Amino acid sequence: MMVAGVQKLIKRRGPFETSPNLLDYLTMDIYAFPAGHASRAAMVSKFFLSHLVLAVPLRVLLVLWAFCVGLSRVMIGRHHITDVVSGFIFGYFQFRLVELVWMSSNTCQMLISGW
Repeated sequence: MMVAGVQKLIKRRGPFETSPNLLDYLTMDIYAFPAGHASRAAMVSKFFLSHLVLAVPLRVLLVLWAFCVGLSRVMIGRHHITDVVSGFIFGYFQFRLVELVWMSSNTCQMLISGW
């Protein structure tokens, strides 16, 4: 919702080779800045890197996956490079927001048992 809000505020269109079709309008995918796929990939990969104990090869694959998501959006002509970079930055800030409101499992159990 945050990415969609910023997209509606900025209203920067991507480098579309063709004009957006009906499906793009139905999924509200007509604006490109910041890149939503890139922001979600950055947020998910940073979350997993912070909360899971992963071997180094898995960590590298996770970062590579996020990079490939962003690269694919540029390669298919849906976003400018700056859209993807800003999406990665936006995803990091979304991760920080999630970390601020994150509750430990002990806190959740305490809240549930109080009901």
